[in-house]
Amino acid sequence: MRKFIAFMLTTATAILFSVPQIAFAYANESEREIKTVAVYDGKNEGVAVLSGSGENYVTDALLTVKFDGFTPYTITLCDGYSQYIETFDFGGEDKFLFYSSQTGGSGGYGSYRIYRLQTDSYELLYDDSYNSETVTFGAVFLPDGFMELRDGSSGSVLSVYVGYMDKTFYNQIFAPDGSVKGEQPYVNAISFVSPSLNSSSGIYRLLTYRSVVAVAEVNRLGYIVETLDFDGKTFAPTFTEFSIAL
Repeated sequence: MRKFIAFMLTTATAILFSVPQIAFAYANESEREIKTVAVYDGKNEGVAVLSGSGENYVTDALLTVKFDGFTPYTITLCDGYSQYIETFDFGGEDKFLFYSSQTGGSGGYGSYRIYRLQTDSYELLYDDSYNSETVTFGAVFLPDGFMELRDGSSGSVLSVYVGYMDKTFYNQIFAPDGSVKGEQPYVNAISFVSPSLNSSSGIYRLLTYRSVVAVAEVNRLGYIVETLDFDGKTFAPTFTEFSIAL
């Protein structure tokens, strides 16, 4: 069961496809087709083919886009596990393509992108690494078992009581008199991104998750969860909250 604490509210405010059968030749014999989805640019219909080398950890990941009557083009993707593509209605004129892959390392990080695919070109609308760099959050411990979270963009602040953490870590952070010993929390980069359906509108939004840790990575105090909506040009944050447990 999720436990959520409201952080701040900003003012920035089963369909089956008939996929055309298009053959693609691969230069490397180990390269394989992973998934194909139908894509549209207005009335123009095409396909996007995710391919790469390897069974579990995929290298040379590539997206090949082919619209009827147009020369195919490719997009270089990220190496990793669990390569995935799908199209979602984020509120644009056409559905956008969502891509994800997992690093497999500690912390459960992945690579997440959203593309607008056009007949002869594409536009990158969202990249989690860019989002992590441009939208920042800070955290600091306060006396008596509290932590303060601050949104670097809006300046909004939330105080959270963190007495729920493991006492081994708690005692390394707070002295018996409630004062802070010196250890401070750390907000990680975005580790997970997921489309989320707004059932009232039928439009998808993006949810991004950043873990907040202290002393050691294993001591996760929770996650800063941002909701992003497509505003016609980009994905902008509309709501941010702190989740103690997912």
